[in-house]
Amino acid sequence: MKISLAVLLILVLAIPAFAWCQDGGWGNLKGQILVSGAIPEIEREVIDKDQPSCLADRELPLDDNLIVGRDRGLKDAFVMMFRDTKDALPPEHPDYAQSKLEPVILDNRQCRFEPHALFVRTGQTLRMKNSDDVGHNCHITLFNNEENVNIPISEHVDVKLNEIEKVPGNVVCDIHRWMDAVLLVRDEPYVAITDANGKFEIRNVPAGTWKFQFWHRRLGYMKQLEVSDRKVGRRGEIEITINNGETLDLGSMELDGASFRKK
Repeated sequence: MKISLAVLLILVLAIPAFAWCQDGGWGNLKGQILVSGAIPEIEREVIDKDQPSCLADRELPLDDNLIVGRDRGLKDAFVMMFRDTKDALPPEHPDYAQSKLEPVILDNRQCRFEPHALFVRTGQTLRMKNSDDVGHNCHITLFNNEENVNIPISEHVDVKLNEIEKVPGNVVCDIHRWMDAVLLVRDEPYVAITDANGKFEIRNVPAGTWKFQFWHRRLGYMKQLEVSDRKVGRRGEIEITINNGETLDLGSMELDGASFRKK
């Protein structure tokens, strides 16, 4: 029996994306970002209202837009798959279907956003909570998404953001001007944020060759990053190849602390 080219094309397009990748398989990507050289002095926040609620241990908190751990790990750097808007969505591992149904939590606690950096997928619930005894608002000011909602004491408000963003954007509290967070919205799940030790891991990446970008609030695209023998592009991107069943470890990547100095 002969099958026309048109019919064959329809059959090919009807196969789910992840089914194609089951032949190629899945792998993981991990690494660590460290700050070398002199680390710039981190300024303290100016808490000019609601001090009884906002001052933890009566000490002015440090600016959370640059956090470097004792072992020089850089916290809250984004590692995100790079693709042009015209590119098709990458295959998605079935395990990500359940996690997309779970809300991402952004809390207001002691007049700070927790966590400071977060990632939400398009259509996923972003739950904004208020654990303080004073009122807050969450003003999301991304390039393609904006929301501005009041969060009553001990309550929460759910929103869904439906437009993708090239880079993370800001969340602020207009009542307490020192409060800010960083939020990224993407269709695909292949994003990680470095922890307090500068470490990250992205699991179940489709086997193949991809580009990943590095971004930080104080730097933007991390084109200054040193990634062993790999070339980092002007948009903080590197090219990697992940093989089926492999955990590709990029190792310790270094960033000169001088990069964070104010210009």
